[in-house]
Amino acid sequence: MKQERFELISAYVDDEVTPSQRREVEALLGTDPVTRDIYQKLLQLHSKFQQMPIAPTLEPVDKTSERVLETVERRSSRNFVLIGSAVAGLCIAVISGFMSTTRSPVVKLANIPNSETLQIALNEPIIEIVNPDNVMLTVNEPLLQIPQVPIKPRKN
Repeated sequence: MKQERFELISAYVDDEVTPSQRREVEALLGTDPVTRDIYQKLLQLHSKFQQMPIAPTLEPVDKTSERVLETVERRSSRNFVLIGSAVAGLCIAVISGFMSTTRSPVVKLANIPNSETLQIALNEPIIEIVNPDNVMLTVNEPLLQIPQVPIKPRKN
């Protein structure tokens, strides 16, 4: 009840009441000292608000609203580009993954369940050497001389 009365008096001070509410508040002000006290305090508060200086704006409201709308549009277009890039990347990944699994011989070999065992030829090469006369295999000497850098003793 007190909250409703306070809101009614506040609306009366702000001139936001209907004619019947206005008559009700005026009747309360004539008979109830608590209502008169609340009314006086609200009037003082109202006058203080009216006296407060309004800070000057640095730019007009229409320019500020235009900047806000531009920022919103930029964010939405940036989000559109990011989402589009993510979807395109996902599509490329799916397509390339599908193509690589269907054409790759390594995957096909790995998928064969009963593959033959690995055989290593010890006495003859697996791949034929085209010109065996030019093949040089040295065991004790390197093919190229490796220059040696002189080692300086460390100073402790």
